[in-house]
Amino acid sequence: MKSKDNRIYLLYPPISKFERYSSAIGSAGGEQIPLGVYYLSSYLKKNGFDVKVTDAEAQKLRVIDIINEIKLFAPSYIGISSTTVAFHRALEVAREIKAVFPNIKLILGGPHISSNYKHAMSFKEFDYGVIKEGEYTIVELLEALANGRNLEEVKGIVYRNEQGDVIMTASREYIQNLDLLPFPDYDQISDIRLYTPPPSNYRSLPVINMITSRGCPNQCTFCDNNIFGKKYRQRSAENIFEEIKYLRKKYKVQEIAFVDDTFLIDKRRIYRLFGLLDKENISIHWSCSSRINNTDYDFLKFLKSKGCWYIAFGIESGDEDVLKVIKKNISLDAAHQVIGWCKELKIKTKGFFIIGHPTETIETINKTIQVACKLPLDDIVVTINTPIPGTQQYAEISKYGTIDETNWAEFNYWRPVFVPYGLTKEILLKKHKEIYRRFYLRPRIILRYFTSFFTKGGFRRFLSVFKASFFIIKK
Repeated sequence: MKSKDNRIYLLYPPISKFERYSSAIGSAGGEQIPLGVYYLSSYLKKNGFDVKVTDAEAQKLRVIDIINEIKLFAPSYIGISSTTVAFHRALEVAREIKAVFPNIKLILGGPHISSNYKHAMSFKEFDYGVIKEGEYTIVELLEALANGRNLEEVKGIVYRNEQGDVIMTASREYIQNLDLLPFPDYDQISDIRLYTPPPSNYRSLPVINMITSRGCPNQCTFCDNNIFGKKYRQRSAENIFEEIKYLRKKYKVQEIAFVDDTFLIDKRRIYRLFGLLDKENISIHWSCSSRINNTDYDFLKFLKSKGCWYIAFGIESGDEDVLKVIKKNISLDAAHQVIGWCKELKIKTKGFFIIGHPTETIETINKTIQVACKLPLDDIVVTINTPIPGTQQYAEISKYGTIDETNWAEFNYWRPVFVPYGLTKEILLKKHKEIYRRFYLRPRIILRYFTSFFTKGGFRRFLSVFKASFFIIKK
């Protein structure tokens, strides 16, 4: 590799909380480490590249700040990772970069280009695109560029040929052995305290989000699996154990938020992981997400004994017929049972719900509101159904309603870009606020939040909840 081609700047673009959530409720949202760019950084370094990572969202950087960083680092390549909702910001930054540094090559990766590469590459600011998992692809792309190889031989990319046509190469196989990847490049994080979950989602600081698997084997029609696909792959218990040890030693991490969609899917791996931690006398608080049907009472009891204090469950709807349409493959009776077990064991729970599904009506939304309030949940997150390109739902959406694709910045799960037949945007927005009001403005929920203000980190919790309260009470 020539030295002048050895330097790459990785950017997570700037986007405000209001843009991401379209309301004041974003003030209560936390900041999670964008693990994707930090995995890329560590893998690039492993292969001899000089890398700098900037998370402009967490650091609240302006475009001019990013330009100044690029001047100092002087890279030959810039990689930008972007979701659909942040794409307008990625494009804004890309235009400024090209205006100041016309010879720097820009590589776009992340969910938006993986789901909608024709739209993303319609903007000439992006020279190349990386589709799906990026570690192996970006290294091979940079080596091909440095050595003058035919780009058509590089799997998993899009580029323009000499005639200006956008070419998509053959799809790259998913990484099967995730243990071969180095841990995320935590050394690139300027201040670990930049990253804190929402106010009710942590017990001890510092807390770090960790992912231990890729791919989801479930069939939910709305799920955006454009990056990691449906084939489930997981890191070994030993590999996770080593990362936790590293984080404890290097950053004094007290809590882990496992952000896998299905962290509890393999019970044997969980038992093995906590057996290893026990041998080293490592005790941590931790939280995770799980499907309703991946748990039972004895397993939950074990999790509680090993530091689990919070589990988020995807419930999505309070109507059994809607659950069948979206292929959620859970029952509401099972949800009541599992969340009841968690309450008995003093494991706090969050329910994820969506309104505006295909076939949704006012009656089915009201059922969702009733179920959310009836279940003994401690928290809820309610989003508005957003069909993402590449999902099964997006391919079929014209059968169920109308979709507005004029502004990708509104594809943030908080704006009604899709409206089922028989409903309106106004109804969806009204019901969205109603479910939050009816859930959170209840005595037991208010009391729980109030008492949490007197625990460690309580003042930060208070500020977050105070800002978000405008969304909840506004009519």
